[in-house]
Amino acid sequence: MAERASLSLEHLTFSFGKVDAVNDFSLEVQPGSFTTLLGPSGCGKTTLLRLISGFLEPAQGCVKINGIDQKGIAPDRRKVGMVFQDYALFPHLTVEQNLLYGLKIQKKPKDEAYALIHQTARLLGIANLLERYPHELSGGQQQRVALGRALVLKPLILLMDEPLSSLDAKLRALVREELQDIQRDFGITTVYVTHDQEEALSLSDSIAVINHGVLQQTGTPQNVYFRPANKFVADFVGRANFIEQGGGIKMVRPEWMVLREIGDGHADDSRAATDSTLCLPGTVISFAFLGESIRYRVKCEAVTGGIAVVDMRTSTGDAIPAGSSVILSVQNSYDL
Repeated sequence: MAERASLSLEHLTFSFGKVDAVNDFSLEVQPGSFTTLLGPSGCGKTTLLRLISGFLEPAQGCVKINGIDQKGIAPDRRKVGMVFQDYALFPHLTVEQNLLYGLKIQKKPKDEAYALIHQTARLLGIANLLERYPHELSGGQQQRVALGRALVLKPLILLMDEPLSSLDAKLRALVREELQDIQRDFGITTVYVTHDQEEALSLSDSIAVINHGVLQQTGTPQNVYFRPANKFVADFVGRANFIEQGGGIKMVRPEWMVLREIGDGHADDSRAATDSTLCLPGTVISFAFLGESIRYRVKCEAVTGGIAVVDMRTSTGDAIPAGSSVILSVQNSYDL
C-alpha cells in the first residue's frame, strides 16, 4: 500500500513563447484518489503533467506534494512516477530488467530491488512474464509492465499520459478495468490524462475539464456529466443537445429524450404530455444501431444547429426509418 499523498496545483501559469499552455490553473488532488485531466488535444494536459513531474518549471504558481513546494526539486527527487503514452519500454531488456532499471539508478540494494520487483510483478499479474522481452508481450501486458516500472520506485504521485490510446477498443475497456483495480489496490494518488470522455467517466474519482489551459470545472464524474458548469463542458463530456428557451439554454443529453413516430398510435403525444414535458416536432435523418441502443439524428429546428441526437434503448432492433416525422419528448434537461 502506497503512502496516500496530497497534491496541490496553485495558480500555475506556463507559456511556450507567446502561447499560453496553462493559465492560472489551480487544482486540489485528494490523497489516494484517481483524478483525470480531460480536454481536447493541445489544451495543456500534458504540460500540467510535466509541471507536476518537474520537467518544466512554472512561470508563476507552484506545485505542492504533501504541502511541500516542489520548486527547485529535480524530477528524480520528487517521488513522482510516470507512465507514458508509448510505454517507453527498453526493447533490448527483459521485463525483469525493465522493472529493475530505475532501482539500479537509485542504487537500491540488490536483494531489496529484486524483492520489490517480484512483489510488484505478483500484484500486477506479470510474475510469469519476467523473462520475456517487450515484443513478446500483448498491448495490455506492456501496459502493466510500464505501470510496474513506475510503481517499483514507490512514488508518492503516479502520472499517466494517455496510456491506453494505442490499444484496440475491446482491450482498452478490459485494461481500463484492471487499471482501476490496481490503482485502488495500491492506494496511490494518481493523475491521469486523456481526451477520451468515456475513459474519464469510468475511471475517475474526480475529473478536471480543461480548455485552452484554463480549468473549466472539477468534480465527480456524475457531477460533471449531469451538472456541467458551462456549454463547453456539456458539449465535451458526452453528447449534448442545446435548446434556447426563455432567454436561457437547456442542455438535453441524448438519452433524456423519447422519440415517437407520428402515426404509430402516438400522434397526439404533444397534447397528452404533461405540462413539464417539452415536445418538439422533427424528422429522422438517419440512425445507427449500437447494440443496446439506437442513435438517431433528427432534424429539429428547436435545437441549436438544427439537428438533435437521440439515444433510444431497444430490445427488438427495430428502428424508426429515415424520413419519418416524429415527436421528441424531452424527459429531462439542465439549465446552463
